[in-house]
Amino acid sequence: MEKLAPTVYPSMIARACSALDESPLFRDMPDGYLRVIFRIIKKINLIRLNSPIVASRGTLAKESGKSVETVHRVVKWLEERGLVERIQTARAGLRGSSSPLIPTLKLLHALLLTDSSHAGKAPVVAPAQRPAATPAPTTEADSRAQFVTLGKLKLPADLAWLVHNQGMQGTGVLQLMKLAKQAKQRLSDVVSATKQYLEPLQGRELYAYIRALLSSDKDFGQRAQEAASGALELQQKSYLQEKTAAFAGRTFQSRDAKLLVTVDASGMLMEEREGRRAARPMCQSFIEAIEAGRLVARRDALA
Repeated sequence: MEKLAPTVYPSMIARACSALDESPLFRDMPDGYLRVIFRIIKKINLIRLNSPIVASRGTLAKESGKSVETVHRVVKWLEERGLVERIQTARAGLRGSSSPLIPTLKLLHALLLTDSSHAGKAPVVAPAQRPAATPAPTTEADSRAQFVTLGKLKLPADLAWLVHNQGMQGTGVLQLMKLAKQAKQRLSDVVSATKQYLEPLQGRELYAYIRALLSSDKDFGQRAQEAASGALELQQKSYLQEKTAAFAGRTFQSRDAKLLVTVDASGMLMEEREGRRAARPMCQSFIEAIEAGRLVARRDALA
């Protein structure tokens, strides 16, 4: 039997898995949860650390060798401890919804993924993407906020890029946080809502621009939530486009062979069930059905 080459993960992911065993946050974790949490860690996006993990519960169960019920228990355990969040997302054209996992800063910090001492460029830690119904925290010192150490200063992890990438002084970030508090705003919200305008700026020019924003009467908290929601929708759209390209021209069938689904290059799913035909856009539920084995590729379509 041919041996499969082992998967080699980035060094930061390997370090995160090692940190799991040392972190006090996981000391009371049931032993049976370890393999599932490892699979979740290995799916963290190192470019944008708290991007949604779109793998289905069925995929996590299959890869970890555990049951779907165990995966649900692990997710609940992580969520109760503030280590992951879930966003309920309606499935296009279908009943029900999906709830991708989002690593919180508390988890990323415990796994050393927000440690500024790692080699290479610091990954982006975007503002936590929350459901629209969940109010945003009112202060920078939110109970779940995590910090990174820059010299003798500690800054919120989602503001560290102002120093790492944009050349602002850490003391300048602290001053802006104080001004934001006086204006009853969160600096994180201001930065998130205006990031596209901030990225071309450096140092003092950046500081002055943000200070001017804080003197305005705009509600940056609402704008930050809208931006986070839009970013999530854009990421999901991009993910579905990638899957469309990968599956274009292929036909999948249900286990009982009563349902056939052909993926059109335009992104439509052409369905046929017992002589009836229908079409719907590519969606997350179709991908999850493949990952869970409810839909399988037709053998005559693999050639």
